[in-house]
Amino acid sequence: MSFFEKVKVFFSPFRNLVWISLAAWVTHIILRVLLLFRNNPYGFPFVSKPDWYIFHAVCLDFLWICNALVAFALVAGLVKFAKDRKHGNLCTGKRNSKIAGVTAVIYAVFHSLVLLFTLLDQEVLRFLGSHLSFGLMDTYKDTSSVLMFWDYVANDLSVPYLQFIVLVLMLPFTYGIYRLLKPRQVSMAKVSLGMAIFYVMSFAFVYFIWTGNARMTKLRPLVSIICNELASSSNSGKLDEKNLAAYTESFQKMWLENEGDSLWTFAQGDKATTPLYRIPSETLVNDSAMQERRAQKPNFIVIFMESHRGLNTGFLNPSEPSPTPYYDSLAAYSRIWERMHTSGLPTTGGVLSTHMGIPHHSMLAEATDLAHVSIPSFASYLTAAEYSTHYFSAADPAWDNIGVWMSKWYNAQHYNREREDDSTFFDHAATFVVDTLGKQGKPFLATLMTRSNHYPFNFAAGMTDEEKNLPLTERVKVTMKYADRQLARFMRTVEKAEWYNNTYVIIMADHGFPLGENGVSTMNGGAFSNATWIPFLIHGNGIEPSRDTATTAQLDIAPTILHLAGIVEPNMFMGHDLLRGTGKGLSLGAYSGHAAIGYDGYRLIQRLPTQSGDVTGLFAEGDTHQTSDLTEKMPEQKQKLEAFLDTLIKISDYSLERGM
Repeated sequence: MSFFEKVKVFFSPFRNLVWISLAAWVTHIILRVLLLFRNNPYGFPFVSKPDWYIFHAVCLDFLWICNALVAFALVAGLVKFAKDRKHGNLCTGKRNSKIAGVTAVIYAVFHSLVLLFTLLDQEVLRFLGSHLSFGLMDTYKDTSSVLMFWDYVANDLSVPYLQFIVLVLMLPFTYGIYRLLKPRQVSMAKVSLGMAIFYVMSFAFVYFIWTGNARMTKLRPLVSIICNELASSSNSGKLDEKNLAAYTESFQKMWLENEGDSLWTFAQGDKATTPLYRIPSETLVNDSAMQERRAQKPNFIVIFMESHRGLNTGFLNPSEPSPTPYYDSLAAYSRIWERMHTSGLPTTGGVLSTHMGIPHHSMLAEATDLAHVSIPSFASYLTAAEYSTHYFSAADPAWDNIGVWMSKWYNAQHYNREREDDSTFFDHAATFVVDTLGKQGKPFLATLMTRSNHYPFNFAAGMTDEEKNLPLTERVKVTMKYADRQLARFMRTVEKAEWYNNTYVIIMADHGFPLGENGVSTMNGGAFSNATWIPFLIHGNGIEPSRDTATTAQLDIAPTILHLAGIVEPNMFMGHDLLRGTGKGLSLGAYSGHAAIGYDGYRLIQRLPTQSGDVTGLFAEGDTHQTSDLTEKMPEQKQKLEAFLDTLIKISDYSLERGM
């Protein structure tokens, strides 16, 4: 008997594991369809492009189910092998059948439990935008959360109580599929070969052919979530009482020194919900200038320009022909900060950091993993102040789960897959802002997120084949110029409105993009200025044109917007009001595997975790192109910034995981 025949005979008693696996896979496909092609409980599509998700979901489920099948078969095979050796020729087929039967029962129970918890995970994802994690269960562990979930189910604007119908029918349906798939005569060799081929195809499809980190995060199977959480037991946000007190004291002292005045105090005792929570003084609350701003109720237009690099923006880098002529012209009549850095990568990092005033989490996929946490933003404060708040996105906000966050903070979101080009996107936004928001008789916030300058920089409408074939370093200039023209059209429309004189326009990038500078050409390759240095300006009545060289980051934007609105409320922004006129500058960000801090005239880049001591660069803040690494020349400055960075990242991660 050949080796392969021996293997076939050895594992033949375990063929039921294959049918159980395939039956469970069919049920998982049904659950995925019910998730992706259904509305969320609030009446909006769970994802706007379910066709971009379903095939990945099917493949991902097949991959983990096959892995589980192999694991169970190997364990059962080892048990059988041990008994064969122990009993020699006395090992009868009856004993082998018993081993196979017990294994099949255990395997069926395993898949039944996974299916039940997968249904729960998907419902949590529909309601909260977050997977069923240990952190979420710790947050919602009391009985009131169960009652709240019942209310959500009863008022589900998709199909009320469908969850319970699926719960009752799911396991009987799976058993029925198992009975249908379990024929008396079938070639297991052919079935195994087919599964192996589909496994390889699935792996290639999701990891090489059509990748996407945001999609993979949203579609993460439950078993993967559990394994990841068990493997990452050393969560950076978990601090014992002693370390928490030390980090809190260090951060608060540093923040107050950097602020430069005594108009804020950090909460103590029961009010200290987080180390970041600070309370305004009566002097600031009653400040006449702030009261006047509140009375004026200015409007806000906040625009994120996709992947606009400081290295290519004309008013920051005038040494080459500018692809941003309109942005440059507006900068001449605005206040600009020349050393603004993003506080997170990619778009979710930059956009969420800007809203929350806190850098992106150093370890977690913040948009999904922390969607259950309540964290205020500048938009939520404006909404509470009776502003009409609207978020416009040219890219699908459900793609990276950012829509879940915007639904917490804004009155409404605007996205349509037919308006993904910046031209049609800006046209819709301009029309809505002028004809609807501008005529409601109340102040408004319109936040816009563009798309056409996204990697691989060939999304701009009307690009010629010649332009699409340019090197990336040249192609990005083509798409930046296209986006700049659409920005100009938008601004020329809204600036004609009467309310425009009482409007602040804030234009920035979500992040930059590395194109080979510093030896980096991928988004997870570091935190150099090619990816983090971004353009930023504020334009509006009373804003004197000037160029500011203070060290700044996106975490400063939220407190600055509230200053312009005259809103003085307790908050947990880590950043500082850029218009305060006191204190030093601070820049902080957590990126893909790296973190960076800009402080006291220098910028340090370090690999995560911050205790690793793996510094990848120390640069003077004025060296915006980062051509001169000072790591070896200034060890004391390096050590000082390392300590600051560790403190700030620890405190920000801790605060993000707990919220306000």
